[in-house]
Amino acid sequence: MDGNSIKKHEALSHDAIVQALFENYESIYAVDAETSAYKCFHESDSYSSLHLKGQGNSFFNALDEEAIQAVYFEDRDFVRYMLSKEALSSGLSKERFYSFVYRLMIDGQPLYHKLRATMGLVEGRPHFLIGIRNVDAAFRQDKALAEKLSSMHNKELNHLEAILASAEGYLEANLTKDLILEYSPYKLPAALPASFHDSAKEGTLSYSAFEKWHVEHLVAENKEKYKKISDRNYLINCYEHGEKRASASFSMRMMDGQLQPCKIVFYLYHDTSTGDILSFCVLYDLTEQQRKEKELRDLENALQMSRLRNFTSQMQPHFLYNALGSIQEIVLEDPAYASELIGDFTIHLRSCIRAMANDAPIPFEQELANIKAYVNIEKMRFGDKLTVLYDIQKRDFSILPLSVQPIVENAIRHGIYERGEEGGVVTIKTAEREGNVLITVEDNGVGFDVEAYQMAISSGEKDSTGLKNIMFRLDRMMNASVDIQSCIGVGTNVTIAIPREKQINESNYSR
Repeated sequence: MDGNSIKKHEALSHDAIVQALFENYESIYAVDAETSAYKCFHESDSYSSLHLKGQGNSFFNALDEEAIQAVYFEDRDFVRYMLSKEALSSGLSKERFYSFVYRLMIDGQPLYHKLRATMGLVEGRPHFLIGIRNVDAAFRQDKALAEKLSSMHNKELNHLEAILASAEGYLEANLTKDLILEYSPYKLPAALPASFHDSAKEGTLSYSAFEKWHVEHLVAENKEKYKKISDRNYLINCYEHGEKRASASFSMRMMDGQLQPCKIVFYLYHDTSTGDILSFCVLYDLTEQQRKEKELRDLENALQMSRLRNFTSQMQPHFLYNALGSIQEIVLEDPAYASELIGDFTIHLRSCIRAMANDAPIPFEQELANIKAYVNIEKMRFGDKLTVLYDIQKRDFSILPLSVQPIVENAIRHGIYERGEEGGVVTIKTAEREGNVLITVEDNGVGFDVEAYQMAISSGEKDSTGLKNIMFRLDRMMNASVDIQSCIGVGTNVTIAIPREKQINESNYSR
């Protein structure tokens, strides 16, 4: 291949990489951290309609003089502050990534965009690398879910009042004299004897007799709990020990044989004139409450899954930039190898993009292809220091996208890489045992103290958002569990167990 052909191949490869990498970004800027000179490397069709300068001597002056006009007027002061050189430098001195959400005016409409910045080297000089992505649809959906969830939580503040207003029946009893003072027949169609109604009218209805019959004939589930809580002596003892309330949830058998979820609450007090201990007992139908609680849980899960889908779409800039730089170096030395790496790079990017669009389970073979592509890119950098073995005994099952590859990445970066020149081995296995499909990622890296690590996470010293999200997704959508075993100086073993008969939890996943 002559020099012109190599240069042409390099340009085409670079264009292909940029197109694949920034397919979901509106624009990409590199800003010299020292001189503030900048250049825009990518613009989408919608972003180019803003007619902003593609390069210049001062990014921050251009922002204040020109680009700020493209920002929605309510967000301009916020953007000026957040994207000042001082704020950008300060933010990146504390964290690897610096990001915020604001609105750009696109075709006359304010659309939410997310700016994400990091530091990197361009031609040997430190640069702010800034990407801008359209997140309007996801942000508005997340915002709407959050607002609805907040509204439901506010309604919960009035929940007790709402339940009191919907009481299905009540009675007032003198526990000391074992006598029902006032009795309201149930709204629920329970089969109470007429003698109870007559005795209540005459004021001779025994509380103990009423509750005994109630336990024997109407209470169908949680009978022992109900029997204990409703016992006259138990309630008197509660009041004498300073407890003014007792309650129990149970199921009542209706006349038609159906079971009705209920809750009974005993409010305890005493008659100041006689000193007798009394109880005001209220019966509630829990059907509507349970429906609302399920709706709230479903909404919380939907909000969490929305955030997780957004999380899985976040490609890691440090890996992508490092990979781009390494491939660029290889293009001139070994174009054929560089071409293979570009293919692997494209497979990995497509997996990230697919996960952003849809978190639905995929055939394991697709996740495995992504793993192998990622490993090939890492081996370009690690060379012989990294060995990856595959023991794939089971293939015909589904897995969530980007659920195994990040675990392999952790094994390489936090296990093998820390061994230095000695390097190490990562083994990926699949098998089926006792009704579960098992996916295991083993490494002989440096290992870590699992218990100490979990304590650091609980105290806030460490962040494990990525691993927790993987575990949450696998649990909610596939009923799968994740087990982590590690020993310092020996290595780490992470095993995913997926029930073979019920891989997908249909109640927590919708296409």
